[in-house]
Amino acid sequence: MEANENGLQDLQQNEETPKKGFFQKNFPWFVWCVRHIFDWWMRLLILVFLLITLTLIIKFIDPEFEYVFLMGLVLFFVSVGNGIFCIVDLCKRRIVGGIIGLVVTSYLALSGLGLAFFTFCMLAMAAEDHFADDLKLPEGIELTEPLEPGEYSVGHPSKKVSEDSFQYQVITAANSEKGLKKDDDCRVPALEKISTMPDGCEYLIRYLNASPEWDVYEDEDRCGLYAVRHFQLDGSIHKSMNHYYLDDEYNWNWQYRLGIGLDGRSWYPAAKMNETEFSVLKSGKQKTLSVYSNGKVVLDIFEENKTPGSPMTAMTLRLLEKEFHALHLLISEDPEQWVKAVPADTNIHKDAQPDIILYNGFQGGIYDADIWCNPGEPGLLYLKAFEITQGTPLSEDRMPNAKAGYSGDPNEMFLREMGFTIYEGNWGQYYGARFEVWFKPDSDQLDRKLFEKNFKIEGWQR
Repeated sequence: MEANENGLQDLQQNEETPKKGFFQKNFPWFVWCVRHIFDWWMRLLILVFLLITLTLIIKFIDPEFEYVFLMGLVLFFVSVGNGIFCIVDLCKRRIVGGIIGLVVTSYLALSGLGLAFFTFCMLAMAAEDHFADDLKLPEGIELTEPLEPGEYSVGHPSKKVSEDSFQYQVITAANSEKGLKKDDDCRVPALEKISTMPDGCEYLIRYLNASPEWDVYEDEDRCGLYAVRHFQLDGSIHKSMNHYYLDDEYNWNWQYRLGIGLDGRSWYPAAKMNETEFSVLKSGKQKTLSVYSNGKVVLDIFEENKTPGSPMTAMTLRLLEKEFHALHLLISEDPEQWVKAVPADTNIHKDAQPDIILYNGFQGGIYDADIWCNPGEPGLLYLKAFEITQGTPLSEDRMPNAKAGYSGDPNEMFLREMGFTIYEGNWGQYYGARFEVWFKPDSDQLDRKLFEKNFKIEGWQR
């Protein structure tokens, strides 16, 4: 009787605690995931994991556009599937999970669709360019390969800038209390004296051209002949979009821009002349725009700073007065002595030959060029490029220009820097190109070719 009762109790215990299955016993985490796979938070975790994985693949592996397109589609369709489950959650009155799921899912679906659409457009445009499909590198012609961005010529010194440099003093002044007052006159007396001297603007332009930190270019539609100041922080010139500079940490504590309108026109056409405009932004930063006529030229200084009082503008005015005072003294004694005002780290070479040095940009087909030449008179430099075997012009309407540096010494070469993109061809399709350096004199004489050089290049794959 006791034996029967014990057997009955064992049977009841077995029924109450069934035996664990194989997966539950050996892979409990897998069983747990399957049990919660349709929970709204688990579905979102899977989508976020998919997005992170896709981002890491694109960042570190750099796959072909076709694979990125497929991954974007996978993210989109998986997100759409999850959206359907979110609608079911709402119908079953799982309000919080349904709303959160729909919001996140919508963002991820749009991200996947946008990525797929972008790569599809890139593939479609790239497929249209068959320019270099049948081109071969010409035989018997020496082709120079562009240098990598780190392989700078002697025109790009490798040393750090000293603490007495222009840009160092302007940046360190960003947090200073020594700023402007609303009634301060932001003219630079030495710059005004130079521009009103006979041929003073000519020597000013020659000086700015020779300085490694000033860049002179022509923008006929907006401001005419114009000079902008670049920063040289780590031994190389830093050029930025529209010549604006931000603080090193890119957290927008300050923003700065400096330019000189050499044709008497400001880069800011709507700005009031001979005034400093102050305004406070929603972020709390103060924005200052000073546009002042200095004789025949116009000085533009833009500053946006968390420190009130525009201390960077105030420091800029002091430094410019010092810089142009030294230039004014030299050309007052002998105009040809202007070159002595150029910093030791100069864009001039003695006993040199004309040359063009090409550097690869951040993508194939995008190039930077160092041009060393001396046309002997004022004027504009510009580039022409041709495919060698058939003579086809390359990116004919997109080649850059720059104001030429010059002197009476034919063995003295001046550096001008230009950036451009070759649109003909695709990545990896190398062909020979002839680059010609042309000169348009200010004297209205005919344009003339200064020299040429052959390179092995590729086109930018759109």
